[in-house]
Amino acid sequence: MVSRETVLQTLKCLPNQYPRILGEKFPHILEKTVQLWNSPDGEAYLADLLHPTYSGGRFDRSGFPERAWQEILRLNGLYSKPRPKSAK
Repeated sequence: MVSRETVLQTLKCLPNQYPRILGEKFPHILEKTVQLWNSPDGEAYLADLLHPTYSGGRFDRSGFPERAWQEILRLNGLYSKPRPKSAK
């Protein structure tokens, strides 16, 4: 499980922007988001969480609770802000 401090540092967000519901109920999603944060794959990952695709095999899930979905949407907004490019 990724620490709160690591999430805040990686996402460069304020403590009140910490995705608490994801951290509590969906830690695997928060961990993968942190792993992909400075990667080009991060955008596709967040997009898939917000808009599951038929071909990706994710359409059958029941969806996130409203507050978790709002946190993912907020993360997507943070992701669109300028970040350092990852080293290859």
